[in-house]
Amino acid sequence: MLKNYLLMANKVYLRRKMFTLINLACIVLTLVVLLAVTAMMEHSFAPSGVDVNRDRVVTVNHYTKMGKDMTMSTGLGYKLIELYLRPIPNAEKVSAVSRPIQVAVYQEDRVEKLNMRFTDAVFWEIYQYRLLAGRLFQADDVEQGRSVVVLNQVIAKKLFGEGSAIGQKLNVRSHQYEVIGVVDDGQKGTGNPEMWAPHSTMPSSNYKDSLVGDFSAVLMAKSSKEVNALKREVHERGKHIVEEDPAKWTKTLLLANTEFDAFARGFSSDSRSEDSGAEQAMGWIIVLMFLFMLLPALNLVNLNLGRMKERSAEIGVRKAFGASTFELVKQFLVENVMLSLVGCLIALLLTHGLLVWINHTGFLPSLNLGVNLSIFAYGFVITVVFGIVSGVVPAWRMARLDPVFALKGNA
Repeated sequence: MLKNYLLMANKVYLRRKMFTLINLACIVLTLVVLLAVTAMMEHSFAPSGVDVNRDRVVTVNHYTKMGKDMTMSTGLGYKLIELYLRPIPNAEKVSAVSRPIQVAVYQEDRVEKLNMRFTDAVFWEIYQYRLLAGRLFQADDVEQGRSVVVLNQVIAKKLFGEGSAIGQKLNVRSHQYEVIGVVDDGQKGTGNPEMWAPHSTMPSSNYKDSLVGDFSAVLMAKSSKEVNALKREVHERGKHIVEEDPAKWTKTLLLANTEFDAFARGFSSDSRSEDSGAEQAMGWIIVLMFLFMLLPALNLVNLNLGRMKERSAEIGVRKAFGASTFELVKQFLVENVMLSLVGCLIALLLTHGLLVWINHTGFLPSLNLGVNLSIFAYGFVITVVFGIVSGVVPAWRMARLDPVFALKGNA
């Protein structure tokens, strides 16, 4: 039966080629936009590239203190991370990472302004950077305070051209570092750090004695199922931080966020709530994508109605020979979904070309979008939904025609 439906659909599409091309154009345009948005969301929030552990990683970027008449939100101090976050049982790994600091790098007779982060060896275990040359600094390098630095590929080429960067010396803030590694961070979507050094090489050791500072904490749960438990535990730990001046600061707060939590908080009116609003944000995204799909779908409903009216005689004959309304609806939906799937294949090819073009524009240096199996699966689901939404109304309406009126062409 399905084979007959497909053969009949093929003949219908070839009968009115211009009509079919207009339908395909509507489907392709809609799907290209939806697939491109889906690819960007997947790149931003799903595990991929350097952030292969993204589904079980949370970050704590702010330490909030509330007093009787004031509230202060700052970065985390290294001492806070060591005392309150590193011992959390549900955290498999905890890394302290400084915010990007713009530094002047002196190399031969040139001065370059680069972003630098100070971190620990656990950082390389959470983020899976691809090592291109040399090595990453280890726990021993951090403990010994060795002045070593790891560069990303872009800045290594910028400083040393095609020559090897390993073993080269860099003068940063009057402190000489030795380049020990070069990594490819091309798939990391957040931030654009260019060089990393052990936190023990910071200009002063005072950072170890303060609860506030320029650090963020990156915590990796044992599994993605334990992320919510980890977030709750961070929140509880934040309530029990012992401030140096407890009379002034009566409440303390830490919030752990996934990448999507951080995105959702941008739309939240309550930045201090434990609930980031991620579920509501995802709901709104789905609703908006459905509405975007609904507008061209409504246009296709009209086009499909016009196409089906031309087939009223065929519908009348089939109903006269006993075809049920359900069978006719099924046939018309198969025809519509089949056309949508053809549009999906074209849209995937065009989306791939569009994403490659976006990557090459250099709009974001670390952007590396692409069509993968996940995008293909999302595209298939979107296409089937689109085919059903745009086909069910005309199919149902035409399938319910009285066979006498249908045979007379009075659809």
